[in-house]
Amino acid sequence: MRRFVVPLIVLVLVVAVVGGFALARSRSAAPKAASTEAVADPDAAATEGGESEGEGFTEGGDPDASAENHAGTVRVRNRPLDPSALAATGWAGEIQVANEDTWEPDVAADPSSPYVYAMYNRFGITCKRCPDPQMEVRISSNGGQTWAPEKPICSCTGVAWQYDPVIETTSSGAVYAAWMNANTIVFSKSTDHGATWSTPLAASGKSWADKPWMAVTPNGTDVYIAYESRSQLFITSSHNGGSSFSTPVNVNSDTSVYRYPNGFVVLPNGTAVLSDSKYSGGSVKTAGPVEIEVWRSTNGGTSWTKVSVDDTVFTGVTFETSSTTTIAADAAGTLVVEYSGAPTLGGNNQVYTRRSTDGGLTWSARTVVGSVSATGASPPSRPRRPETSGSRTWTTAPERGTFGTAHRPTAE
Repeated sequence: MRRFVVPLIVLVLVVAVVGGFALARSRSAAPKAASTEAVADPDAAATEGGESEGEGFTEGGDPDASAENHAGTVRVRNRPLDPSALAATGWAGEIQVANEDTWEPDVAADPSSPYVYAMYNRFGITCKRCPDPQMEVRISSNGGQTWAPEKPICSCTGVAWQYDPVIETTSSGAVYAAWMNANTIVFSKSTDHGATWSTPLAASGKSWADKPWMAVTPNGTDVYIAYESRSQLFITSSHNGGSSFSTPVNVNSDTSVYRYPNGFVVLPNGTAVLSDSKYSGGSVKTAGPVEIEVWRSTNGGTSWTKVSVDDTVFTGVTFETSSTTTIAADAAGTLVVEYSGAPTLGGNNQVYTRRSTDGGLTWSARTVVGSVSATGASPPSRPRRPETSGSRTWTTAPERGTFGTAHRPTAE
């Protein structure tokens, strides 16, 4: 499940218009939080066809499975947002897409049409055998100006809960999605602009699986999904558009660690590059150093090699907002990795970037993008088509009980 503990997230979309279409991708990582109406924490409930999240809370289990990360939500008044309010130069402002118990939004824009897709989970589902929270999709056919009603991405009867949405688009107009069906990572696709979706296909192995992240080639043929499982980082691949997936490859050999995959791209030459933040201590939220890594494959996912990007950042004021990563590439294959971390143990977070022009083998010196003077910062977002338009986006928690998003457009 995603990290970060906050009392409420109201999902909004910030749209940048480039060449007549909205081509910016927004990503916001939000925590699993049990609904205030729920009888029990859904992560502690037994699941059909997989282990419960609670069973993962041992060495290598999910650090976010502890009770304090499921503190409930705060109700707010549902009100429309003025799209022009607080709009930065080059941006259209905020449009509210979902309200109240909706979390973990991911947004993808079609590169060749005005379709935009928002995927998130919703707590408080009343259907007796439906997941709670349930994975929802909303679709805009006009660049994010207006949105069709939300609908479940699948019925998935008997699945206890769904978390960690990832959504991507392709040049053909097909839309790909991955998420957690209980403790199994599944994949689904739509070829009719989200009107219908294929039956979810299991992409992970039989072991407890969490925190999926996905990369897709522009034509949609090659798909890579990474996930964490009890201190082990696994990556699976498909080279037939998601019709089937390979046996997941365990890429690391260290133990008592926890990785948060949070960025994945495929370069024009076919090299796949995953970024993650690695914490020590497994699931026990150990304060200490955080290593920023990338994992590279030049053979279609058969094997992967690790490159350390930065091993000089630490956990910050709070563990939950200490570090995440994201990565983007342009049409020439130049990579930019963005990540957060504290320069000293327990200090205030900084947001950094580094660049690579050799497919992630080597990286430039880090550049500070921004800093936060209180509880922390993390960069959950990246541009959907960085070769066309770009931004740097991160989340800040300036004081307890508040949450905000900052962004900085860039032409780099």
